[in-house]
Amino acid sequence: MLLDTMPRSKKTPQDAGPSSGKRKAPSKKTSKQPVTYDDTKFETEGAWLLYKNVLSSRNIISERRVLISDFANELLGHVIQRNKWEKFVATPRVAYVEIVKEFYANIHDNLDNPEHPQYQQVYMRGQYIPFSPLAILRYYELDNTETDILQAPNTNLQEVVTSICQGIDHWPDGSSTLNYNWLLPQVRTLDKMVSANILPTTHTSTVNMERARLLHWLQTKTLNIGNYIFANVLHIRNNRRCLAFSSLIIGLCEMYGIDLSHEITRVKRTMQIDRIGIRSSEVHMTRNSERSSQGPVGGQSNVHGQPEPAQDDPMAEDLYQSGTEPTLASNSNELNQWRTSNVEIKAHIREIREAQVQEAESRRRDHDALSAQMTQLLGYFSLYPPPPPQ
Repeated sequence: MLLDTMPRSKKTPQDAGPSSGKRKAPSKKTSKQPVTYDDTKFETEGAWLLYKNVLSSRNIISERRVLISDFANELLGHVIQRNKWEKFVATPRVAYVEIVKEFYANIHDNLDNPEHPQYQQVYMRGQYIPFSPLAILRYYELDNTETDILQAPNTNLQEVVTSICQGIDHWPDGSSTLNYNWLLPQVRTLDKMVSANILPTTHTSTVNMERARLLHWLQTKTLNIGNYIFANVLHIRNNRRCLAFSSLIIGLCEMYGIDLSHEITRVKRTMQIDRIGIRSSEVHMTRNSERSSQGPVGGQSNVHGQPEPAQDDPMAEDLYQSGTEPTLASNSNELNQWRTSNVEIKAHIREIREAQVQEAESRRRDHDALSAQMTQLLGYFSLYPPPPPQ
């Protein structure tokens, strides 16, 4: 039998049949990740497989800065002052995607086991760095407070609801969450910080029991965020949730000498929490409610037996508080108030921009004056050089 040893030619486009004439779109490149196990980045091969198969595709939630001056006389400002959280809510550090995901991959199962050799230590780029409640407190320059919600007994849900909500006096039957619109206005502002910096979540239209209890706790007590964040990081690592606390992780790495100079891909930053941003989001949600001429739209019933307010309607608590169906007239008045607020926001933005321009001009003048002084000084030295050393 003769074997076919002739080389086979590649098929040409004509051989492959009629073509549409369109060029094939290039496939999208996936995010860079180690092709093989790298012991300088991962403590064990299992950590690398966790990174490769699970963590590499997870999103990252960044912390948010709080403009404290905007809330000095409100609940959020009082909570920050009572807990001494000025650094905790400051501008987040620039975070790098690979570092954050490697950190979560290297968290071992015995991180909280005192008998383990690497107790409360995480392997990062060839060395172990401390990761513990005390390390977190030290980074944020906080004291180890005695009061801790993790050790406190669960507060009665009825007490929680009456302290953070308006219009309802008990937790909805058969539900595990509260509608965000039921929260008191100042509690809603506090929740924006909590849902970004303490209990990170992307589901902000509802409030679960854990977040509700935390909001109730923060109204009058201090919180040991070292214990709370440490426990939350372990929970995030073991569940299919977005990765969080990226600024804290980068800060700890830098504190203990990890070289981050070669990192490129950054975590996307989120907008800071300030008065303008909050009011702008409320105006945006109010515009959505204009689409319905009969007030908020909803198919379900709330605890009062009325239609469920739309999730994106910040006016729902006002429209439903009286226990009557909202009318076109009342809805129109509310919308006029929000339009006025929108005008005030734009005016405030213009004032801020003008102040920034004036500050930049002042700095430019100072720079020019300093440059002129340096030029005169250099001219003086050129005319009168210093004597040579003896």
